[in-house]
Amino acid sequence: MAVNLTSNAIEMICNGEFQGDDVKPVVQVADIKLVTTGQQSTERYRMLLSDGAHLQQGMLATQLNGLVQAGKVQKGSVIQMSQFVSQVIQSRHCYCSCAGKTIISGQSPMEQSRVTTANTQSYGGAVGTTGRIPFKDMNGGASMKHSNLNSQNNGGGYAGNSESRGPGYVANNVPPAAYIKSETGARGPGSAPLADNYAHVSAAPNYVNRGPIAKNEAPARIIPIAALNPYQGRWTIKARVTSKKDLRRYNNARGEGKVFSFDLLDSDGGEIQVTCFNAVADQFYDQIEAGKVYLISRGTLKPASKNFNRLQNEYEIYLESTSSIQPCMEDDASIPRQQFHFRPISDIENMENGSIVDLIGVVSSISLTVSIMKKDGTETLKRALQLKDMSGRSVEITLWGNACNAEGQQLQNMCDSGIFPVLAVKAGRINDFNGKSVGTLSTSQLFIDPDFLEARKLKEWFELEGKNVLSVSLSRETMGTGRTEVRKTVSQIKDERLGTSEKPDWISIKGTISFLKSDNFCYTACPLMVGDRPCNKKVTNNGDGQWRCDRCDQSVAECDYRYILQFQIQDHTGITWVTAFQESGVEILGLSAKDLYYLKFEEQDDEKFADIIRKALFTPFIFKLKVKEETFSDEQRVKSTVVKAEKTRNLKLILRYVKFARATEALKVLIY
Repeated sequence: MAVNLTSNAIEMICNGEFQGDDVKPVVQVADIKLVTTGQQSTERYRMLLSDGAHLQQGMLATQLNGLVQAGKVQKGSVIQMSQFVSQVIQSRHCYCSCAGKTIISGQSPMEQSRVTTANTQSYGGAVGTTGRIPFKDMNGGASMKHSNLNSQNNGGGYAGNSESRGPGYVANNVPPAAYIKSETGARGPGSAPLADNYAHVSAAPNYVNRGPIAKNEAPARIIPIAALNPYQGRWTIKARVTSKKDLRRYNNARGEGKVFSFDLLDSDGGEIQVTCFNAVADQFYDQIEAGKVYLISRGTLKPASKNFNRLQNEYEIYLESTSSIQPCMEDDASIPRQQFHFRPISDIENMENGSIVDLIGVVSSISLTVSIMKKDGTETLKRALQLKDMSGRSVEITLWGNACNAEGQQLQNMCDSGIFPVLAVKAGRINDFNGKSVGTLSTSQLFIDPDFLEARKLKEWFELEGKNVLSVSLSRETMGTGRTEVRKTVSQIKDERLGTSEKPDWISIKGTISFLKSDNFCYTACPLMVGDRPCNKKVTNNGDGQWRCDRCDQSVAECDYRYILQFQIQDHTGITWVTAFQESGVEILGLSAKDLYYLKFEEQDDEKFADIIRKALFTPFIFKLKVKEETFSDEQRVKSTVVKAEKTRNLKLILRYVKFARATEALKVLIY
């Protein structure tokens, strides 16, 4: 089969002369080799491309590796490039990188002698053969001596000395990658061009060559995220910010620093994470807004750190002080707001712990928000809900932090009103505690009753049959505090050696406060925000009216006050000491630690202060406790922490009120 190669395609690519949507040069693969390095886990293929007159090295985009592995593209194949990037390396070598939308029409290697032409010259360096032919350097410099390839060469066996072809052509319409075809039958002088067979398929690449990038003053072309690789020197991507993480501080062996990152999505569905450190984080943090579209350029591509990167991309972008972020004034409707990869809930059962997953389902129940003490001594909010879908399974979704009071409260109000909303969870993490469950991360996103096809199908299923179908839960029943709670007595804490196992015990006790230490009932806390919540670390007075926080490395004029109550719980079996922090302290005493501090030490109203403490004593509560053995001064002690305190209602008073209300109604009937 005879196929015309695009005349002087290599030279025109390197000189940046190809422009427009319909430029798709046809070239031949003179050689292809697998490139392996110790720094990359993904295979990459280097190709030697020929237009019949010149040779040029290029890299195949990794998403097209399957074409080589399947044998559709090999040495001698004729390909048509619909998307490519060219650039100068070390001021003289032109490098061509086949981008994400490259469309390849395979040609049998047996036909290679019928499509190449004699005296092939090399752009981008010598190939190592006999004979020399001078030609002009692509940068306009003096003539350079490169190798002449012919059928007798001893440097690589590339085809040559076949019949000469006239001016080539550029195919205008080619099918997408899913419609790859091989031409059959000979082509005579009067036959139609190769592109005519694909005239019924239109190609509309979103990214085109907009001029050479070999010169610094030339505008950088927009390329898809999927085409980014470390071999490119200059690039620009147009993408939407789908998620933005909080600016956080860290401390490691190399010192202190701060970092934030955000995720990008382009119109081709390519995703990549962008990370900024220290001064660069300060430079760009306020510029980035989730949901907006930006033009981003002059960053560094590095292998993605999978410990902090959940996206399916082998690279991530690190911005520098010279990087450019330009917001697009008009929103680009071709770039989706979000990209989901939904999995049925039933798949979670066989997925590994720590896997990241996108889920969509109907919220069948939701618990109240509770406060949880973390290992680092800070508190956070937690709320649990049950999510079910058409797979016949349900799973517990744990909301953490601000999501409890934002989306969590909205879901609570809808469920209380008898509405069962559809919830889409983007980037939840699977854990295997108490069966299988899914927890939110700082990068997770929640979408309530979203307007897309999967949500509408799920809503229709639930209304017709789903509400009456019982689902098998992959999680143990842990609604409430998010953990299984067992009612215990005070004596059982010691008798059953609760808290001495590897994991803490979560129990509830019905009792009263028999004694409360009122001297040191609170501590001075840092009010500065760390991400989406206050620091809350203890601060010290500098002596000049300023309060110093070692964690934030800053001083503030006014501190906050937080409860750290120590008191005894008593029931019919005995007495035990417990500790309660801010939220539990408010539930027990009825006012904030700051208000109580000012009442005692600023207003010095000892009588009112004593009355508040007195009212808390011998009031019946249901205490939810976390019991865990900890080490204090090389001594093992069991510590009980109050997670939640709920006042119990007096049943006698309620019955008395009901009887009084009924008597009042009866009296009104007699009078009127």
